Amino acid sequence: MNDPKVFEILERHGLSTTKSLGQNFLKSGAVLEKIATAALPAERIIEIGAGIGSLTALLCQGAKEVITIEIDRKLEPLLKEQVPFPNHQFLWQDVLKTDLAALGRGTIVGNLPYYITTEILSLLLENISCWDCAVLMVQKEVAERLLCAPGSKDYRAASVWVQGLCEGELLFEVPPHCFHPAPHVHSAVIRLRPKADRPDPKGFIAFVQAAFAARRKMFASSAAVQQLLKCDKSTLSALLEQAGLPQNSRAEAFSPREFLRLYKLAQIKNG
Repeated sequence: MNDPKVFEILERHGLSTTKSLGQNFLKSGAVLEKIATAALPAERIIEIGAGIGSLTALLCQGAKEVITIEIDRKLEPLLKEQVPFPNHQFLWQDVLKTDLAALGRGTIVGNLPYYITTEILSLLLENISCWDCAVLMVQKEVAERLLCAPGSKDYRAASVWVQGLCEGELLFEVPPHCFHPAPHVHSAVIRLRPKADRPDPKGFIAFVQAAFAARRKMFASSAAVQQLLKCDKSTLSALLEQAGLPQNSRAEAFSPREFLRLYKLAQIKNG
């Protein structure tokens, strides 16, 4: 598609981007097409944020149904003009307050605002049974952090959430000049697919968060994990032994696979 004239379209409607909402709208037709290609074909698309509707329009042409969650109601006149498709509906609300299960199973697509990326990822992972695939644009450093290996300085609890629950891949990078206004960072598009053999997401996320509360302490000495599992140090030491992991192990050294093993053993222990 041709590059959408983001500034001109906003100006025609007397609008501008809202910094507090983290609005950086894509103006590269090539990037928009690559995102749509990564998400389609799909029966149902659940889009997080509409921008000026350029991606929404592409998704409507390749999906049976598209639902867009958009918090910025001032964009409504512009978006109704830009997205005149009968297979589309807007939900004018905050994605963090959205009941994803009520929308039906689908493919998630979104350019996530940088300042709430972790919160949205947590919401998506906790509701992982509601989607088949997620194509997400995030800050490049965040994409690398989510997909990095243990031992990296960027390895975080979110790295384990994503890799423990999903198969993830970095599709391509997006430089600042592809946006209006141009952000001060590079972006990247990732694709996540839920693993078939995955644990209860809320429980797993809570377990990983507790382990990373003191990531450099020995796992068996973690007060947060002991409190979560309602156990003592000797019980955690026994879990490590069952999992075939050293007694002096630290959470930051566990791979997502090892976290999954520990979590499953902890579930058995707690009945």
